[in-house]
Amino acid sequence: MEHQKLITIRKTKGITQEQMAKKIPMEQTTYSRKERGKSPISNEEWARIAKTLEVSVEEIKDENIPIAIKNENCTFNDNAIGIQYVNIPQEVYTIVLKYNSKLEEENKQLKNELDKK
Repeated sequence: MEHQKLITIRKTKGITQEQMAKKIPMEQTTYSRKERGKSPISNEEWARIAKTLEVSVEEIKDENIPIAIKNENCTFNDNAIGIQYVNIPQEVYTIVLKYNSKLEEENKQLKNELDKK
């Protein structure tokens, strides 16, 4: 189920999914899945989204859509198949995004050097 209240308020404020994803920060495809109800939105993510939209969580959260259950002590065995959602501190996530960007830039430079040879 789509998060219709969230979508409506985001669009009313003239913010695209891509812009929203950059502000909270999150990949655009991940944000899109969350907004469409394909992936759960954690309480921390709701708070970041509400802050970005300058509204309360209650204003954007549809009551009929269940919230994500936080599984803090999950252990998968070798035969387990599934997705585990975890919360990481914002600072760590920001560092990972910056490092990923740096690696992408280095890859681009290396590909250019290979093309020249």
